[in-house]
Amino acid sequence: MIDSESKPIRRWGKRAVVLACLVALPYLVHQVYVSWLGIPASIRIATGTVGGRYRAVADALGDELSARSGVSVEMVETKGSIENLDRLERGELELALFQPEAVGSDSGDHLSIRSVGNVFSEVVVVLVRRNSGIDSVFDFEGKRVSIGVKESGDRATARLVLAHCGLSEDQIEPSAFDYAEIEARFRESTLDAAMVTVGLDAEFLRTISRDGLADVIAVPFAEALAAKHLGTQTVEIPGGSFCTSPTAVPAMSVATVAVRSQLLTTETVPDALVELVDEILMDQRFQRANRLGELFAKGEQFATMRTLFPLHDGAVNYFEPELKPLLSADFVEATEGLRSFVVSMLFAGWLAWRWIRENRIRQQEHRLDRFIRKLLEIERQQMDLDQTASGDDSARLNDLLDEVTKLRQEALGKLTSHELHDDPAAGVFIEMCHALSDKINAKLNRQRLDSQFQALMAHWNDKGDN
Repeated sequence: MIDSESKPIRRWGKRAVVLACLVALPYLVHQVYVSWLGIPASIRIATGTVGGRYRAVADALGDELSARSGVSVEMVETKGSIENLDRLERGELELALFQPEAVGSDSGDHLSIRSVGNVFSEVVVVLVRRNSGIDSVFDFEGKRVSIGVKESGDRATARLVLAHCGLSEDQIEPSAFDYAEIEARFRESTLDAAMVTVGLDAEFLRTISRDGLADVIAVPFAEALAAKHLGTQTVEIPGGSFCTSPTAVPAMSVATVAVRSQLLTTETVPDALVELVDEILMDQRFQRANRLGELFAKGEQFATMRTLFPLHDGAVNYFEPELKPLLSADFVEATEGLRSFVVSMLFAGWLAWRWIRENRIRQQEHRLDRFIRKLLEIERQQMDLDQTASGDDSARLNDLLDEVTKLRQEALGKLTSHELHDDPAAGVFIEMCHALSDKINAKLNRQRLDSQFQALMAHWNDKGDN
């Protein structure tokens, strides 16, 4: 039998285990969240080409991320938007800037890509070598024109402008130069024109303008171009934007189009990282330091305006905190397998504990076994009584009946109401007590009847003798 004195010790032991689990639970949940869903230890950010706006903003964002979270940031040099998009999909980058017009208006083939938000607008700048005799894009036929390196947003927008002006690449001498090469070719007079899509504060534009290497001309019929391509908008480059001395470049305001550069990521990047990135981008100190004028002026409205790809859940959490779920979708998805495993293990553990407990109980003496053995001994004793017609065993039968009653009371005092209700042995014991009591009572009644009958016969015999 189980020692009754060990029960309180075991009960307090179970309570201590439960308390320890409750104390450790917040720490374990935090560790799971940090290891699976928190900001990763290292990330990779695309920088774009040397001299472009992508590189300046990406470098600044990487420095700010390192300063705020301690994350290790690797800056990856790329050719531009198309390469950025491809490397994001292959899992080689976590963050990259992108021009929507690089893939047109169709994002259906890039289901894993998500937008962090618009960051700044880039302007299509048409550069022509000074004294080249080129006054318009329509004069590009037969000229040496740089349309941007492959897999770049520059090339995508350059093709839009050429097609808008009724020109094909076969009608010009196309070149694929980066910004440093464009500057060098202008210096060597081996390049007639270049079409680039950059921020107006790009350093190479200032260098070309300050050294008098090139002038800026307008995009013909810019409003019509913007009407045909919803990802573009008409803008004017103010006179003197790139240089005011010795000659203003451009000499006067010129019409062109601009595209919004978005910061992209993938759906697998943790929400916490995207929320931190948006927090940095919306910091006015960061906006002023990096001349993000549209974010500074319009804030959330510009950041979320007509993004080509759906906003990442982390961006939604940041811009619309009232919609943020109690548990991150990433957390629910990441812990789905763990929760199933834990539940399965708990269920298996419960079944194993139940089997061990029942097996141990079967191997041990039931708490009613002692009472049943005593009851069987009383039954055996009553069988030897009331066997002869002349004997009077009523006194002994009354003693046995009292023993059955005491035994039943003692047993019921040790059983719980749950055992009385669910334990079949308890019902069997009570039925045995009732049956034995009835049997002893029947013998007592017969003893009394026999005694009365014998007394009556003796009385009648005495009267007959008299």
